[in-house]
Amino acid sequence: MNVKMMGLSLLVGATVVGCGEKGAEGESAAAADESANVMVVSVNGVKLMKGALDADVEAVVKAQGKAIQPQQMEYARQMIANQLVQKFIAENALLSRAKAGGYVVTDDERKARKAELEKALARAKGMPKTADAYFQSYPLGEKRAREEFENGILIDKMMKAEQAKAPKPDFTDEAKKVVDGIVSNNAVAKTSEADVLKRISAFKEQLDKVPPAEVEKKFAELAKANSDCPSSSKGGDLGQFTHGQMVPEFDKAAFSLPVGKVSDPVKTQFGYHLILATKKIPAVEAKGDKPAEPEKVQASHILLKTASVKKVPTVADEVKRLEMRRDRMFAQDFIQKIIAAADIQASEEYKQFLPPTAAPKAQEAAPQAKAAEKPEEKAAADKTPVQSAAKPAAKALVEKPAAK
Repeated sequence: MNVKMMGLSLLVGATVVGCGEKGAEGESAAAADESANVMVVSVNGVKLMKGALDADVEAVVKAQGKAIQPQQMEYARQMIANQLVQKFIAENALLSRAKAGGYVVTDDERKARKAELEKALARAKGMPKTADAYFQSYPLGEKRAREEFENGILIDKMMKAEQAKAPKPDFTDEAKKVVDGIVSNNAVAKTSEADVLKRISAFKEQLDKVPPAEVEKKFAELAKANSDCPSSSKGGDLGQFTHGQMVPEFDKAAFSLPVGKVSDPVKTQFGYHLILATKKIPAVEAKGDKPAEPEKVQASHILLKTASVKKVPTVADEVKRLEMRRDRMFAQDFIQKIIAAADIQASEEYKQFLPPTAAPKAQEAAPQAKAAEKPEEKAAADKTPVQSAAKPAAKALVEKPAAK
């Protein structure tokens, strides 16, 4: 689902919630399976049974359609189950606390939250545009959707009431320091940009004095010695590309250059570039079984990165950001305390989601260190932004970022 259920989204994530009621599909199969009656987790006496969890996992998998690759299905099922269990724990611990505190939902609050949900749906592509239609399309059924909606309002109401009791520090001085720091860093960045432009302009002057037959060789030498792009190892060569693959400024300059000519400095979001067009490949019309081919260009570049200039927020905007951070931290801390205080039991498979005990720090450190040594996690942590991109690293500093 692309739209989070209003209410609980702030508190316990965007996944659907599991509960003790069986899902619409897989109920008969679950009843026939002895393991269906095994308790997965219990929160203050409210139990989630394995049959219900399995049915919920299947409903979510079905809703995902072809988004889950067959080779990833087993892993996806386990991740979905883990998310459902974690959400079940958080939601039921918070609901117990809200009910014990005497909080109730009013009709006016339901109307206001429904309006918020429909406003969010209106902005989402491919989603139902009314709350009722959204509830009816919910993977776990309309009844569950409406229950979660109601629970979300109740929990949010409690959270706001508890947050209102918390201290409200004045962030004005801190906000002023942040704004002053951005202004100062921007001044340094602008000075740095001027130096970069001066350097790359000097390279352009050198290349303009080189005989045409030697330009490509000299360009490659300068790229290897000075370019900040991984393509420097290949003399700045980016290979062939079509319109739209590179950021607009680079694209326009590369396709407008005659072969063998070096551009003036071109500024993009990555810095300043000198571009050398080395080959032009005209577009080809479709003929017989041969498909059409778009126009292509092969080019090399020299990139000198520049420090980024950040937008300077107003003090009021920065105060608001700091207040939102405070509210998030309060919510996280409050939820952790409520979960820690709840009576939670879990089967062996899901004991990892029980609240941490007051074990000595020395005992807790070992499993954490071991987890950090997982090869896939270490590899992910070691990746640079360029290396982790789907596109080749050599083109990552000029290619157009993927649309979000």
